[in-house]
Amino acid sequence: MASIVLSFVGNQDPFGSRSGEGSIVTLVKYLVENGKKIKKAILIYTEGTASGAKDTRDWLVTELGIGGEDVELVPASWELSNDPTDLLKAAQEARRGLDLARLTLEKGDRIEFNASSGTPAMKSAFSILQAAGYVANGQVWQVRNPSEMREGQMRVFATDVGVLRQEFDRKVIQKQVADFNYAGAVESLRFSSLANDRAIALLEYGRCRMAFDFNLAFTHLQVVVNDVPSQLLQEISELRQRKLDAIAKELYFNAVIRYENREFSEFLVLLTQFQECVLALLIKRKLGLDLPSNYQETGIFWEQVMTVDGGQPLAALQDAYQSRGWRLTMEGFTKRPQLIGLLSCYGDLEQLIGLVNFLNEYCEQRNRCVHRFEGISEIENGVELVAKLKRLIKMLVALPSENPFDVLNQKVYELISS
Repeated sequence: MASIVLSFVGNQDPFGSRSGEGSIVTLVKYLVENGKKIKKAILIYTEGTASGAKDTRDWLVTELGIGGEDVELVPASWELSNDPTDLLKAAQEARRGLDLARLTLEKGDRIEFNASSGTPAMKSAFSILQAAGYVANGQVWQVRNPSEMREGQMRVFATDVGVLRQEFDRKVIQKQVADFNYAGAVESLRFSSLANDRAIALLEYGRCRMAFDFNLAFTHLQVVVNDVPSQLLQEISELRQRKLDAIAKELYFNAVIRYENREFSEFLVLLTQFQECVLALLIKRKLGLDLPSNYQETGIFWEQVMTVDGGQPLAALQDAYQSRGWRLTMEGFTKRPQLIGLLSCYGDLEQLIGLVNFLNEYCEQRNRCVHRFEGISEIENGVELVAKLKRLIKMLVALPSENPFDVLNQKVYELISS
């Protein structure tokens, strides 16, 4: 393993009138004394430190035996020479130096950043690059002024910017998780300093669950099965069984998330699915029938409808169609108006059916958007709509005290913060 030294050149390089050896000389000597092979040294200089850069190169060649071709002097941009206090310009030049270092970098090599030469902006630039994750195989070094050292302090010491990088990574991932962008959070986490299998498994669980791939979500959950809230375990079990009440809750929670994220096209799709699921659930509860899952089952379904409750649901459906001048054909897959008509004979469902009918206009809006290739940026009376959605679902099933995806998010936060 070899080292590539990357440094700005300061006014005290290679030697200062008060500090003696400058930080570049001190750091390179320290690395050599600790068994490091210096493969290359890249020194970035401004107009004001050009002479010092040449002197530093000469010293490295003559005193430490580093090949002259292995010490590369890189002039900084005119902008940085003109204003050495500009942190952005310093960071840009540091990044350029890093790109040059990578041309020589081989597997097992390490980049040694000297963060003690140059202006404060230059000294900060390498730590910023390291903390931002621009290089994984690098080490930031500090060199103390010997006249300011205290007892017990080392003159050369490594700076751990890992904590700062973790904080950067954590903020990015937390924002993605808060937005329920589990796919993005997975990718960010995999390549971050916070990566761990348990958090990745939970994010994959969330991604698959939101995609309604409940079996794959369950598989991911097994990685952390002994360390997740029981609510998530119970819910995924019911969802895998395709229980209509569980599916209805899932559609509700997903729809609310899409609404809050202002993803209105996706919200309307979920709203339509929610309405259809609610109707299927009511048909199951009131008529004791499952909706046909394939065309061959449709004839059997309509035959069964004729025998339910003495034919009252069928009579109600026929009356509803006749009042609107529609022609009823009892064949093929069921449509929403047919299901609503079948349920209209049950007085105890009046409020529920009223709420289901309220959703119709929004479901039609979804159809118009799909067939006309339109998008949607606003939902009219959206607050009222979401409130009625909640009222409707609570009339059918018991909602947990917390949105399950909020519970999931909290667990992910814990795992990437520990």
